[in-house]
Amino acid sequence: GGGAGGGASQSRRGKAKHSNSPSGAIGASGIPQSERMLLSVNFPVASGRAPEFHVVSVRWSVGKVTDTLADRGRIRNDNLRAGAVRLHLFNHRGERLSHSDSMENCVLQGQVEGGGAVLLEYGE
Repeated sequence: GGGAGGGASQSRRGKAKHSNSPSGAIGASGIPQSERMLLSVNFPVASGRAPEFHVVSVRWSVGKVTDTLADRGRIRNDNLRAGAVRLHLFNHRGERLSHSDSMENCVLQGQVEGGGAVLLEYGE
């Protein structure tokens, strides 16, 4: 009977999520296929968290994406607290994305591209 047990543990290992590759991206469930956008997310340096691929919706605002990625990455987010240091989303050129902009607008304006890198970081 040992062979059957070995097969089960091997298949479990084979299904492990690898969020550092696009195929193992986090968050696709619940987002319609046509709205999915893949991002390579770099978390705040102080978090010590490695970059991960995440799926977001192109219809979401940058603010919602910021909140969602902070939740998924367990990053402290005090954006709703007055006077707190805010968490922002930056593109690969270090430009801060406007919280009220949609991800779709950011793509159309050339600020972000699908599969592209973004940085979640604290700033003014």
